[in-house]
Amino acid sequence: MTTISAIVGGDPKLLAPHLKALGGGLFGCVGERYYKVTAEALRACEALVRCLRPSPPAPVEPAAAELVAPLLAAVSGRLAAQDQDQEVKEAAVLCVARILADLGDQAGVEEQVEPILRALLDRLRNETTRLPAVKAVAAVAASPLPLPALAGPVAAGFVAELTSFLRKSNRALRAASLAALDALCARPKLQLDPGSFGPAVAEAPALLSDGDLSLAAEALGLYATVASCQAGAAAGLADQVLPPALELVRSPLLQGAALTRLQAFFAALAAASFAGAGPGAAARESLIAALLQDGAAARDAGPQAQASVAQCAAALACCDEEREGALPAAVVKTVKQLLQLAASKDPASQRLALLTLGETGRRVDLAGAIPEAEAAVMRALESGGEDARGAASVALGGLACGDLGRSLPKLCSLIEAASGEPARQYLLLQALKGVLTTLVAREAQEQQQQQQQHSASSGGAPAPVPALSEGKVQELLALLLRCAGGEEECATAVAECLGELALLAPDQVIGALADALPSSGSPVRSAAAGAVKSIMSPQAEEGRSVRSALAVESALSGRLLDFLRLIGDDDRHVRKAAVLALSSVSHHRPRLVSPHLPALLPVLYAQTAVRAELIRTVDLGPFKHKIDDGLDLRKAAFECLDILLDAAPGSLDYPEFLKCLLSGLADHPDVRAPAHHMLARTAAVAPGAVLAQLDSLVEPLEKTLTARLKSDAVKQEMDRHEESLRSCLRAVDALDRLAGSSAAPRWVAFMQRTAGSAALRDKLAAVRAEREEAESKGAAGRGSRVEAA
Repeated sequence: MTTISAIVGGDPKLLAPHLKALGGGLFGCVGERYYKVTAEALRACEALVRCLRPSPPAPVEPAAAELVAPLLAAVSGRLAAQDQDQEVKEAAVLCVARILADLGDQAGVEEQVEPILRALLDRLRNETTRLPAVKAVAAVAASPLPLPALAGPVAAGFVAELTSFLRKSNRALRAASLAALDALCARPKLQLDPGSFGPAVAEAPALLSDGDLSLAAEALGLYATVASCQAGAAAGLADQVLPPALELVRSPLLQGAALTRLQAFFAALAAASFAGAGPGAAARESLIAALLQDGAAARDAGPQAQASVAQCAAALACCDEEREGALPAAVVKTVKQLLQLAASKDPASQRLALLTLGETGRRVDLAGAIPEAEAAVMRALESGGEDARGAASVALGGLACGDLGRSLPKLCSLIEAASGEPARQYLLLQALKGVLTTLVAREAQEQQQQQQQHSASSGGAPAPVPALSEGKVQELLALLLRCAGGEEECATAVAECLGELALLAPDQVIGALADALPSSGSPVRSAAAGAVKSIMSPQAEEGRSVRSALAVESALSGRLLDFLRLIGDDDRHVRKAAVLALSSVSHHRPRLVSPHLPALLPVLYAQTAVRAELIRTVDLGPFKHKIDDGLDLRKAAFECLDILLDAAPGSLDYPEFLKCLLSGLADHPDVRAPAHHMLARTAAVAPGAVLAQLDSLVEPLEKTLTARLKSDAVKQEMDRHEESLRSCLRAVDALDRLAGSSAAPRWVAFMQRTAGSAALRDKLAAVRAEREEAESKGAAGRGSRVEAA
């Protein structure tokens, strides 16, 4: 039955020829006495609904229609029963909801819809089945079928119960209730009272907080739907939701889904108009003015808060579609205000204006229609302050997105011309990165829309149209490789741009970079390794579609070893970039790395050793100072090993791994701290290997614990020393808890000296108490999750 669910999750059409053979046995299992079998059978029945009707409201095949009535009869009995296991109750609720949502207009089901909905309302009022019932209501409300029985008192009962859950402490319940209310509000012809959603709107101050952005995103989705679908709701939204929404937009933590939903809410509210602002355009202008005023006043919140304000203001201004190539009037009026702000002396206002110009240009062709916008951005880039230049860089990338054919060649020419000005070239490269990031996001959005439109067709979605032609990709690739030899910040920007470009044309870019490695200089090799790291960054993961992710993975899998072999390069900068690339790929795609680890690990282990040739002495007159140019590389190597300890623990050679740790335990404090952490984790993963090396670990650990500060040490040095002691004692505590550690005489003597030291006794006790408290909290958390499940 688990296999049936898994197959349907992949492609429901695979089981279509076998439905009749599966149905009888599966429905019989629903009546089994053993609750595990029953629950799994109900989950398989829920998955089977997708086979009976893959794309409602499309017609049901005659062979599948014969199974609808027996399916409902089998599941309904479990829904009505009270004396059964909790897991069975939850599975029955979710299964019957799926039947109503996808098959509610079929013979044998249609007449049972109202009784089942009332049963779901009863389950909603029962504390033990409350959460699955909320999810069931959301599924039924989102159904594309008419379901007339859902309208009227039943829907009103659902809304009242769901609204009451918004005040509960259970976060999962609140999030599910918001999603269910959103689905009910968006459903037409429910015959609800105009004020039905008023109590949910009143909960906005408690829900719209940057302390839980995921919950805030769900709430904003509901309020946007209320503004769009509920006549007369705008005044209440303006009074109760708008103030906390404007407070949220100033938060430096705002990002992702919450920011996207906030833009949609502002647009919906402006479209509905609200009290005191007049309808339509006037409401929008009022909102944009409020946003710009708050954004200019948010100078202490930092650039991220102003970037959020800029996105919301631009989304509002660009709500209307362009007509016959002309910009919407709201855009023209907003841009005039922004140009005035950009010319002001106030740095915060200037930065906000530039960011909003860029976000507006990302949505419409602003540079071509209003040349003054691009001129203002270029002036700020040339002669503005540091903050203004950074904002102008972002704005320039945004403006270029409006008309790539005109703006992208111009931007490339500016980058080429700035080869002797590292600071200027860095800003221009950041602008190019903004263009490429926007193109990646657009391509992902288009692919998602195509996939949704063609999900029911046998041929699937058509091949996507590339955002950039092959020739344009080659031009950009050549330009970026020419810029790779610049200053460090420019080289980093080049690597990030290459990563974004690879997301747009994986085979072409990854292949070209790999082919260029043998004949290229160290800057290009470093940039190529940095591009691999950038491809796997969390930001790139969020922006790409599933199809793009598979294309990138396919292109990278065949050439990955070419890039990761650079860990053994002669240039330390290239080695560091390759180690960081290995860390990134190991963290995000460990299966790509696993086949190559036997060849890579010996070279990686070598990067953890201190190299005398990388230590230089600088004569500062009265004294000499030693600089370790290999420190950053060693830190990166240990961080990579720490990731591999999670991603591929079975691939590590633990005797060699522990030799590296021994070296790290005696290294610089920046290396010792992660080495202590890794030693404690290795003791849990490979206790036998650690016990074999226990005696050799005593010396570096004791040396750290007995180190003394100079008499003239400053507070920063004291704090660093205390943290070093704590991290070392955590490792000592982990090793001392190994079964068999008491059989090592040298270790036992070391523990006696540590426990007998007045300076260390209390610190060791505090570390143990901290660990015991964390373990007890972890056990309590696991218990509560099991209970909730």
